[in-house]
Amino acid sequence: MDMSLKSRNGLSLWNQVGFILFVCCILATEALAETILTGKVMATVMRQEPLPFNAIIAEICVKPGDHVHKNAPLLRYHLQGEAERLLQKEITRGSDTEELRGKILELEREQGRLEAQCNKNRHLVASGLGSRQALRRQESELKAIGERIVLLRKIIKKAQDTFQARLKELERYYQVPLHEGAVLPDSALILPSPVDGYVLSVSSIFPGSLIPQGTAPIVVGPLDPMLIQVPVYEGEVSDIQVGQEAVVEIPSLRNKKFKAKVTEISWVSNDMNVAQPSYFTVKLMLPNASFELKPGFKAVVHF
Repeated sequence: MDMSLKSRNGLSLWNQVGFILFVCCILATEALAETILTGKVMATVMRQEPLPFNAIIAEICVKPGDHVHKNAPLLRYHLQGEAERLLQKEITRGSDTEELRGKILELEREQGRLEAQCNKNRHLVASGLGSRQALRRQESELKAIGERIVLLRKIIKKAQDTFQARLKELERYYQVPLHEGAVLPDSALILPSPVDGYVLSVSSIFPGSLIPQGTAPIVVGPLDPMLIQVPVYEGEVSDIQVGQEAVVEIPSLRNKKFKAKVTEISWVSNDMNVAQPSYFTVKLMLPNASFELKPGFKAVVHF
């Protein structure tokens, strides 16, 4: 009896050990099957509006994290002296088409003179007293003058359209209507936001700073949804598909988890060197309605 009980107890113990080992193997297999990658949280769009002139900063209107609408002022500034003189000269000159208009008037006078001669020669040719060859030559000259007039008018129209577009651009900065020959307003210009979104960064600038033309001191972009880019080893990229869902863990938020979806898988490796392993960029999008995620956060992606 005791031997039978011990035997059954021994078998039961080995059954339990076997079951535990079986479960461990399954968990280990699942762990090995899971792909874990690391990337960075990014804004889908990061836009910078460069200063169009050499500028003296008057006021910084925003700070990081502020929500802004398109064309809202990011900062206000005054033109540096030389930049203001050049811009005033540009507005005074306007489309600068006076010389072309003068050429058109000269050509129109010549056109009228040749037209009168052609009419006279047509009558002479009709009566058999004129030269048809001379008439054809005059008609050819008349046609060439007409084509030159048409061409000059097109050039004038393009110059006027370009200047009107320039005025609209300046009105965006001055926020008041402008016209050819106008005196520039004394008010400060604005640097408008290029898109709806949030201020992501502001350079170290202060009122009174002289900032050169082309500098882009403020970055703006949307924060919902957010983008994550992860490099995937060539041996694992075939296991990932566009539309596949993934779990994103953010260490900076106490390992809080978010759901993301694969939106793009690159077709070309990041490094074409044969001696190096190939990695492919995988892009994922994830919602950020509560704006917890910030560009630059480390992201651990579980596929």
